Amino acid sequence: MRAVTIMKPTHKNQPPDPGMNFSELISLPNLISLSRVVIIPPLAWFISRDDLSSLLISGGLVILAGLSDGLDGYLARRMNKISRLGIVLDPIADKLFAAALVIILIIYRDFTIWLAAVIIGRDLLIMTAGALLMRGRDIALPSNLTGKYAFSAVAFLLGAYVIRFEFGIELFTRLSVILLTASAFNYAVVMIRVARGKQPKRFHDRPVYFWTRALATVAVCATTSYKLILYIMSLLSETG
Repeated sequence: MRAVTIMKPTHKNQPPDPGMNFSELISLPNLISLSRVVIIPPLAWFISRDDLSSLLISGGLVILAGLSDGLDGYLARRMNKISRLGIVLDPIADKLFAAALVIILIIYRDFTIWLAAVIIGRDLLIMTAGALLMRGRDIALPSNLTGKYAFSAVAFLLGAYVIRFEFGIELFTRLSVILLTASAFNYAVVMIRVARGKQPKRFHDRPVYFWTRALATVAVCATTSYKLILYIMSLLSETG
């Protein structure tokens, strides 16, 4: 999760913040965030074709998008490239990618409407509430850790829909609903603090939290990978 940056208000006649420039936009972490938006058109094209090679390519693009969501934040911290632009750009790229892909899957994969409403509705609610709350405040709301996991779960869910992977659809539908609900709750807590004139609390990652998440993530990834390999092998055997 990227660190929170609180900036002091500036007068209208003061020069713009020098940190908000083109070099910041093209920093590697921010380019990775933007890549999730750039791949939407080719992804839509591959999904519309629905042959085996296009199926696998589009599924791979979705998985890469999910993995990139953690990579951009990691590189921003590692390279000391944390910026206010990155804090804002990262969650916006997540939401644009997820909303666009949901619409594509509704058209080509009969994606569940109620789940689409949950995914898009939550994002619209957070963005709208955040915009209203931040009006007149020079502060950027960070994406929370639960939101990162929620996006990854949604990305794998959408990937499962892309390649028609039934086990993944069932598993990640449940995980997505749980994590989206928890993420919305966390965002609500942060917004309430800001509305009361307080700074958002920084998350302190205790060892017990870290290892619980790590073990759960490994278990989910291992099970899903095993089922996915069996599924892909069955697809290849049918075409062979």
